[in-house]
Amino acid sequence: MTRDDLKRFRALDIDFDSIGLLQSGADDFAYFCTPADAEFVGRTGCDGVHFILLPEDERVFCVDPSMGERGTYVLPVAGDFREFLSFVLYCQDANPLSQIYWLTRKQYQELAAEDAAARENEHMAKFFEQKDKALSAVAKEFGLVPVDPFKKIKAMQKKFDPAVLNFSEEYYDAVGYERPEEETVQRAAVAVITATREVPMLPQDPYILLSYVNTKLRDEYSSLDALCDGLDAEESELTKTLAGAGYAYDPNANQFKPI
Repeated sequence: MTRDDLKRFRALDIDFDSIGLLQSGADDFAYFCTPADAEFVGRTGCDGVHFILLPEDERVFCVDPSMGERGTYVLPVAGDFREFLSFVLYCQDANPLSQIYWLTRKQYQELAAEDAAARENEHMAKFFEQKDKALSAVAKEFGLVPVDPFKKIKAMQKKFDPAVLNFSEEYYDAVGYERPEEETVQRAAVAVITATREVPMLPQDPYILLSYVNTKLRDEYSSLDALCDGLDAEESELTKTLAGAGYAYDPNANQFKPI
């Protein structure tokens, strides 16, 4: 059902960009954290965020290379493609679905208010005309009504087990973890993935490192000193690496920012 619906969606004569589901780039969409067996659904056009399907799975997943934390790069955002589209209808764009994981309800509502306020910008009238046309076509084609995704996506992501994801060697090289070992579960005809973590290692790529460190500073550590102590990292080496990428630590914001 999901894949048939995806084909029907792609056949629509709409501006896919206007609802954050660009179809261009389907042949070259994979990032280091895109599962090896992923099927392209669409991309937001921002920060490499894209939506995928996985084999023998009706769910729609969001891949966000900037998440910076193992277990969060790929997360479910809908139980099937029609539910996904109903969420898009509510948000009037696919992009908010990629942000719900880290948004509070208040932040989610503020984002919606900002999007609504943007409609008052006369320079964006043509864009919103195309958006409304696309949303109307989607609703008509599938007989859908808008559904608020916040609570459903939060619940879905809370119970999601990332062990089902099949990553490439590039992913494990980038994030600095060992590849999980596959074990046979007694009395079951399936394999489960047990994630085996090495001694914590910081990502080697400076931009992945930037995302990882800023996420840690935002969610877990109140200062750079605390982060380095907690991760057993050398502060001078860390700041040197990120300085080479054009970023410096701002103690007031507790984030690395462009120099």
